[in-house]
Parts: sequence; structure tokens; C-alpha cells
Amino acid sequence: MVDPAEMHGGTMAPVAIASLAALVGVFVVLDARAADRRLALAGQRPSVLLATRLTMVLTAAAIATAVSLAVTATVFDARNWGVYIGGVALLAVTYALIGVVLGPVFGRVSGTFMAFLIPFLDLGIGQSPMLRGEPASWAHWLPGYGGTRVMIDGALTSGFDEAASLTLGLGWIAVLLLTATVLLRSIAGTPLPKPSRRAHPAHA
Repeated sequence: MVDPAEMHGGTMAPVAIASLAALVGVFVVLDARAADRRLALAGQRPSVLLATRLTMVLTAAAIATAVSLAVTATVFDARNWGVYIGGVALLAVTYALIGVVLGPVFGRVSGTFMAFLIPFLDLGIGQSPMLRGEPASWAHWLPGYGGTRVMIDGALTSGFDEAASLTLGLGWIAVLLLTATVLLRSIAGTPLPKPSRRAHPAHA
């Protein structure tokens, strides 16, 4: 039995981290679209563009994770910090890639809204141990399930018993990475919009 007050900080931090990671994914990809198209036209290889954008997204997500964990450490003490940080990092990478997918599909405004909504529904409600002892059955199908189980294992136990959850979380990352690769390649291959030509008034 664990007092929920003792683990509240540890379970809320991943929600903030996932939201920030998704937001970074949305804006980095959308802001870089025109530059990626120009670089592709100039002959830059798509693999280089893909690696550059994903590195930018994951680096920003890692910074957000590090800052959030530093603040969390002042109010929460995990039983196994290595496993706990690994679970949180798994969630950060997962939602950073979700943001990469959300941006091109939904655009800037809707993508921003969903970058906050999806982590809240997934991690804040579906997976939260503050609301129920075990995740709801529908929550098992959400991308945050595996990472949350690993994170909670590190938060409350000194060992590691969530190998299956870790595998599931890595599987989500593989699927999202493949989807993000397809989307980013399509963005780089889309031709730039032609500048509009204003009609000149006829001279008498």
C-alpha cells in the first residue's frame, strides 16, 4: 500500500514531459517544412534531413525531460531512479514522435491542442495510479501504457519487473518512427508553392 500523496509528484511529471515533447514535435516539423523542401531541391539527401529533424526534436524533448526531472527530484524520491528515468524517457520519445506525426496531419492550431489533450487523456486519466489501482482496459491500447508501467515500477520498487511493458513501449516507438519517416519524406518531396503573380493593370 502506498500513500498517493507520496507518489503524486512522480506521476504528474510524465504528463508535463509528454505534453512538452509532443509540442516540440509539432512545431519543429511545421517550422522546418519550407527549409526541408528547399534543401531537398538543392540535392540534400532525405535521410540527412530526416536525421536532422528527429535529432532536433529528441534533443529538445531530452532537455524538457531533464529540467522536469530535476524539479521532480525536489519533491519525489523514486525507489529506483534508473528505471524511473528510463520509463519517463520512453514516454518522452514516444510523445515527441507523436508530435512529429500530429503536426503535418492536423496543422499548427489543431496539432497544438492535441499535443496537450492526448497526453492528458492517456497519462493523466487512462494510466494514472492516482485514479485507479490498474489502468482501464482501454488504456492498455494507448501509447503511454508501456512507458507508464516501467516508470511506476521504478518509482515504487527497487527491482525491475516490467520487461514486457518495456518491449511494448519500444514497439510503439518503432511504429511511430516509421510513420514519422514517411511523413517527413513526403514533406521534403512536396514542391514549394509558386509565388503569386499580381495582375498588372493594362495601360491605355
